Amino acid sequence: MKLFCFASRNIENIWIGVKARKWAVATTSASDMKGRRTKAERYLEVGDRGVLYCNPTHSFTTPFIIQSKVDYQAVVTDVWSTPWVFPFDILPLGNPSRQLSMDFAKKRWPILIRSTQASVSAAMNITGTTVFVPNYIDDEQWKQILADLGITN
Repeated sequence: MKLFCFASRNIENIWIGVKARKWAVATTSASDMKGRRTKAERYLEVGDRGVLYCNPTHSFTTPFIIQSKVDYQAVVTDVWSTPWVFPFDILPLGNPSRQLSMDFAKKRWPILIRSTQASVSAAMNITGTTVFVPNYIDDEQWKQILADLGITN
């Protein structure tokens, strides 16, 4: 299955997105946005899995299931304090009260254990033009992520 990871510059934005059941990304350069759109069109589908990453705490939080395609025309101004683009709906499977440190995840999650990337950001495709590029995991890895974030089936 595909796993997407999206980062946030603060935990407040994660709480807001989870409560709104929506995620989106910040605007960057025109060329980066073009690349992001191409990748989102190619990869992101309803039913795919995701997890959020909080940059200041270096922690993963709030696994979710993608519930809609990306709206490439929308600029979200009524959810977060600054405009975000490329929004899509999510079904949160938890909330940001439960966070898993990057260091702990590197010891537990096969996707990070096996990665040859220099950083978690690179391994999870969190930044720049790799946003909307999935990693591929199996059911057992998804169950591990859920369990580590306190989600029981």
